[in-house]
Amino acid sequence: MSQDNIPNITPNITITRDDSINLLLASIALEELSLSHILYAEGEKLQYVLGTLHK
Repeated sequence: MSQDNIPNITPNITITRDDSINLLLASIALEELSLSHILYAEGEKLQYVLGTLHK
């Protein structure tokens, strides 16, 4: 049986302050977008129950 050949990888990740701020803002924006989708779906459920959902 042979051994797996795993290369020696040493990742060097360099992120500047501006990069980290941009990543943080993008993460917050995506979270806000997902929350808005959840609220929209909950609103549609309420409209369905009330019988006011227009299709």
